[in-house]
Amino acid sequence: MKSNKHRDPLSPETIISRVGDSLFSKNMVFRETVNSTNVLAKELALTGAPDGTIVLAEEQTAGKGRMGRRWISPGYKDILCSFLLRPALPVKQVFVLTMILAIAVIDGIRARTSLHMMIKWPNDLYIDRKKLGGILTEFSQKDGLVEFVILGLGLNVNWMPEQEEGLLNPATSILRETGGMVSRNELVAEILTRFDEYYRDVLTGRIEYLYERWKALSLVLGQDVYIQFQGEEVEGTALRIDQEGAMIIRRIDGREQRILSGDVSLRF
Repeated sequence: MKSNKHRDPLSPETIISRVGDSLFSKNMVFRETVNSTNVLAKELALTGAPDGTIVLAEEQTAGKGRMGRRWISPGYKDILCSFLLRPALPVKQVFVLTMILAIAVIDGIRARTSLHMMIKWPNDLYIDRKKLGGILTEFSQKDGLVEFVILGLGLNVNWMPEQEEGLLNPATSILRETGGMVSRNELVAEILTRFDEYYRDVLTGRIEYLYERWKALSLVLGQDVYIQFQGEEVEGTALRIDQEGAMIIRRIDGREQRILSGDVSLRF
């Protein structure tokens, strides 16, 4: 049995009271331990759980990032959650949901700290050259339309990454950057409040300003990059991100290339 002596236990009741009347305060599923919040969210989706359902956990035993990589997070210190969304959107617009969650996380953290974050295409949150969090997007479609989308968020909050073994890339946390603990309940509430606002704008077609925000927060646009995809490595300059989330780069031979997904590295 897990100890309850951690300093900042998650409390759905506290979060819901902070968020108030919101799509994301009506169906919150909380687990102390889960194999993966995305897996549970997908199970709920397949049994008819509604738009706006949230799965929130203290720890995961089999958390995953993009491309099946393990998501390392000690229990009771970070934010591990998944959103189940059922937007009336064509599949080609799914990227906008990843985009607005990244913006909501950045805005929520800024409301509680002075940290300056950027978005590393396609789904990572960075401070300088260190990863603070990531988003894993999965979806089901039918006839080109979205049936449901699962957005999994892993955010490093109150732990020191240098104490963890097995990290593949430089990582950081809010505690590491600020030197102080932050309330995870308050931070989740800040993120949910902003995500609710941006999601409603997406559903009503107010998307363009969100793309502009996302581009302004991009870590890669205008930078020289290496991208690994489809078994090859491409080098060039990141020119823009289109509305389907693809990156357009100018290769070193001068040609432009559109890349929908891949692993990007920057030449700092």
